[in-house]
Amino acid sequence: MRHEPKKVFILEDGTYKELSYQEFSDQCELAAPSSKRYFLPLHGMLMEVSKETYKDFYGARRRQKYLRECSIENGEISYDLLTTGDLKGEDILVDESQDVGEEAVNRIMLDKLSEAIHCLSDDELEVIYALFYEDLTEREYADRKGVYRNAVHKRKVRILTKLKKIMGF
Repeated sequence: MRHEPKKVFILEDGTYKELSYQEFSDQCELAAPSSKRYFLPLHGMLMEVSKETYKDFYGARRRQKYLRECSIENGEISYDLLTTGDLKGEDILVDESQDVGEEAVNRIMLDKLSEAIHCLSDDELEVIYALFYEDLTEREYADRKGVYRNAVHKRKVRILTKLKKIMGF
């Protein structure tokens, strides 16, 4: 049993006008039959929308119904069923876990870096900490220390070269 909507929102001059369902029905009887209007049911009300919005809404609804029926029939969903105009179905199910081998290499590199950092002087550690942990730019660090940015850049390059050498690269 379908219930009549309590309210109807129609578009007039780009804004919505609220009507009771009875007022809307009376107005529709007077309207020219050629004037095609599109409405979506929302929370017990009807809202007038553009033809494109109407088609998109019911297209998505049909697609959801189709996907539900396919999964009920055979218990599986093909990647192709999930493909839309904007997205390939296989992209939805991407394995975002990191490769174990890559994770091991990263762990070894971090261990080597941790050991190499202990070989730096306090001044060198201060530069690395400011630029890489505090995320300061070279210019911001130079302003903080009262030196030229170019001097900070050259110092950073020397420290990174020293770290690479200590790590064996």
